Amino acid sequence: MSRPRSRFMPTRRSLPFILLSTIFVLYKSIPSDLSSRAPNLSSYLSAEEVFYPQYDSPISTRSAGDHGTFVETSAYDLPKLIKSKSNKKSLMRQRSKRGEVPGEDVDGLVEGEEEEEGEEGSIKDLRIAVLEHAGFHEEVVGAVLKTLTDIGANFTLYRDKFRWGYAEVLSSGMNYTTPPTHYSDGTFAQAVANDEIDVTIHISCDHEFWNWPRNTPAYDAMKNNKNMEVVCMLHELENLSEKERNSWEIAAKEERLTYLTLSKHVKTYLKNEVLKWSHSLKQLHWGKVDVEEFVPIFPVDASKLPDSEDVSVSEFFPKRAERVPSRLAILGNIQPWRRTYNPILSDLHAAIEADPAAWGYQPLSTEPNSTYMSANDDARPPVTLHFIGSLAPTAELNIPDSMRDMVFIHSGLEYISFYRLLGSMDLVLPAFMGWTYLEKKLSSAIPAGIVSRVPVLGSELLLNAYQFLRDPSIVLHAPGLREIEAILLLRKGIDPYTNQPKSHHHSSLIGGDSNTKPLLPGKIAYNVQTGQKKQLPLGMKKLNDDIPTKSIGSSSHEDWEEYHQRLYGANAEMMVELLEGLSRRIQGRRERSRVVETVEVKVEVEGEGEQ
Repeated sequence: MSRPRSRFMPTRRSLPFILLSTIFVLYKSIPSDLSSRAPNLSSYLSAEEVFYPQYDSPISTRSAGDHGTFVETSAYDLPKLIKSKSNKKSLMRQRSKRGEVPGEDVDGLVEGEEEEEGEEGSIKDLRIAVLEHAGFHEEVVGAVLKTLTDIGANFTLYRDKFRWGYAEVLSSGMNYTTPPTHYSDGTFAQAVANDEIDVTIHISCDHEFWNWPRNTPAYDAMKNNKNMEVVCMLHELENLSEKERNSWEIAAKEERLTYLTLSKHVKTYLKNEVLKWSHSLKQLHWGKVDVEEFVPIFPVDASKLPDSEDVSVSEFFPKRAERVPSRLAILGNIQPWRRTYNPILSDLHAAIEADPAAWGYQPLSTEPNSTYMSANDDARPPVTLHFIGSLAPTAELNIPDSMRDMVFIHSGLEYISFYRLLGSMDLVLPAFMGWTYLEKKLSSAIPAGIVSRVPVLGSELLLNAYQFLRDPSIVLHAPGLREIEAILLLRKGIDPYTNQPKSHHHSSLIGGDSNTKPLLPGKIAYNVQTGQKKQLPLGMKKLNDDIPTKSIGSSSHEDWEEYHQRLYGANAEMMVELLEGLSRRIQGRRERSRVVETVEVKVEVEGEGEQ
């Protein structure tokens, strides 16, 4: 009599499945970084090799605390279309990033973007209008002009005039001297009505900017032209409402609307709102509206700009690498309800009272109406605070009398003077009041700091929102640390994120401990003998362990140049992909229109034949 089979014993039929499952589990249990630790052939030829990671691969960074990964993004996290290109140019570009095609001239694939013969979706043939009708957002206009020029696009700028000498900035920074084509005389509206424009990149697209009666002809023409693509740049998302949705409802239904935002956090917020519109209204067309991202920077070399009657800062150029951060700037409309001017003033006052020498000042005299006087210590220059922007008549700034000689208000500057002054600063303090600039809106202070090559002081909150910030454009401080506390640490030679002296900064980069700064996916040095990787800040050359890194905030001109070029390249690549997609969409509409016309003619001819 055979022994009964247990119901827990496997059958012969199930054995192959169990075997495969076991192999899969064992495979998945192998450490994910095992392959990265295995040296390649060239590693045996050199004890230490520097390699460059693929810049569009995901990068996880670790916070200083125990809460693990705080941001997972790609280097220079600008918008990339989910759909990957299959053409030769895209493949070569991707291979060049991985270092697989050394010596190939791949830069031209972004700058100029040569199209293959007969390829549909060519951007060369697009007739592009850059429209800024409201008289605002010069900096965004300049960034768009820079990018369109880089990719060799055919465009016309429609705007009545530039404010505050901005044309000089375009001329000096990128040699752009073409005067804008007037908008308010009806030229743009007529061009749209005559079907002379394929794509309008609308800089000030918010509903609130269309309230003036003189804008009605252009607005109606844009809505009625069923062939023109509208790239709509929104700025005031804190005011997002049904009016905003209704303003481009027609273009959305006709699938010719694209939103373009100016930062990752704005893109995320707007995309979520657009999906809500689609879901709540049960309208599929809103779900098809693309939301893209564009970083508004353009070339300006503040060190080469001239001084003026309003700005005399020659003594601060060229910047010295060893300079202790002393000149602090807060940018924007000087309104206490927008930024934390008064809390920062209060914190600085208390800090100077506690230790005036640490801030470069002598103890306060007991004489009436006395102010803090410089200690004349070259090693610790006195801190000065600069509010740069339009001063609101109702603004109440609580500047202590003893600090009146260290706080400066710069209002009503021309653009040349603005960038010259800003370029002389050591740090930009965002000083955001509330969460708007971290959730729904770009602060122009951030790209202004990048343009002027002045790092922004901020925590992980800032880095999470403005993910295009990378070394050397940001100085990180620990979450919960006040700006003045962070600056005091910097002046004492202590990293405000790791709370370690500068001399320990290099070891913190390579040690992999919990205090590693969550900055650049820069150049990675791999040591085959130890199996360790060490991450170097952007622009730094390969370093031996016995050579200290640069001081905090002492990035060179070359560092900034490389950072800027990467942003320009990413902007160009995004714009090329966007315009190629719009071109294909336009081509598709034309093809469908031709088919409809052919059918109508055929029906008409057959009808006449029957008669």
